[in-house]
Amino acid sequence: MPTASRAPWPRSTHRPARGEDPAFGKGSTAYNRYLGDPEHQPNACVAPVAKAPFYAVKVYPGDIGTALGVRADGHARVLDARGTPIAGLYVAGNDMHSVMGGEYPAPGITLGPALTFGWAAGMHLAHGHDEHA
Repeated sequence: MPTASRAPWPRSTHRPARGEDPAFGKGSTAYNRYLGDPEHQPNACVAPVAKAPFYAVKVYPGDIGTALGVRADGHARVLDARGTPIAGLYVAGNDMHSVMGGEYPAPGITLGPALTFGWAAGMHLAHGHDEHA
């Protein structure tokens, strides 16, 4: 279960505000910057973590990867063969069809969508939108 912290971020926010990440070097290569937000400057990959609440999840490394999976809609509801949501059935992560359209460009590509669509499914259920929940 996620927990929230309202405590100040323990590290200085001055370096991230200047686009610096001496601990991990985020945005220090052209490849890193290419994967970041080009409109965010001075470093497309670094920004201060300054507004609470903050959330964290444990992520465990694994040896699995998939580029294809169960089709779903924007609420993470599983779709049947006709493209109709199946009531009460949600999917996220490695079981969901990749947002990369069947490509697997790099390890970890399912982590962001897993967190995003897990949140989307939870919000959909929490607001009572699933008629058979």
